[in-house]
Amino acid sequence: MRGMRTRRMRVGASIVALSALMLGATACASDEEGDTPAAGGASGGAAGQIKEGLSVAFLPKQVNNPYFTVSDNGGKSAVEEFKGEYKEVGPSEASASSQVSYINTLTQQGSDVIVISANDPNAICGAVNQARRGGAKVVTFDSDTNKDCRDLFVNQVTAQGIAENQVKLISDQIGGAGKIAILSATANATNQNAWIELMKTELKKPEYSKIELVTVAYGNDEDQKSFQETQGLLSSYPDLKGSSRRPQSVWRRPLGTCPGRSTRGRSR
Repeated sequence: MRGMRTRRMRVGASIVALSALMLGATACASDEEGDTPAAGGASGGAAGQIKEGLSVAFLPKQVNNPYFTVSDNGGKSAVEEFKGEYKEVGPSEASASSQVSYINTLTQQGSDVIVISANDPNAICGAVNQARRGGAKVVTFDSDTNKDCRDLFVNQVTAQGIAENQVKLISDQIGGAGKIAILSATANATNQNAWIELMKTELKKPEYSKIELVTVAYGNDEDQKSFQETQGLLSSYPDLKGSSRRPQSVWRRPLGTCPGRSTRGRSR
């Protein structure tokens, strides 16, 4: 767990470094061409140099989610290193359009960099592009938007790697045979939908021919909802041998906490 926590913090730090360097390089190029520097007061010095005082805002899918708390704290440490201004804002629930009002506010405040894990690939595009027109650099991580709606995407893992490992883990835990289900976050999450599709492809391999994926359920990034969905899966599929849950949700209650159910053979 400690190693996972460290990797998440490094993701946050890498996002900030890349976005700040990108902002500095863009502003530097503008200065050479005699253009007006980007709004928000950002301007670059020497190539590859991060200007002090950049305002960097992290906008996770939802606040108080342990996964994003760790990664955003990594970003905070990086911002402090170059003497920037850090803030984290965001919704308490991960619905498709819940981030829009926060993006609009950050635009009005003149944020130099907005770092987002998108709840929906398209729902925030209008607000994001308005922020970019106002001079902000928009960086997505974890869950991307439409590529035309941001300046940079930082991927902490490959979707293929996630799929292969998830299927391998659940296969090992159920002995290579039986019915399984996937409990994901929100139905619109770009990254998790990509993982699920690749997991379905992975399950078609001969070594997983005895494993049957019966359904995909969504917990909407809510603890109680995820628990209820887990109970529903066990009720609907009494012979379910395992449930593969997205890596971000390892903090949620395990499948086996349902009354009368053992955790043996269950994967989070």
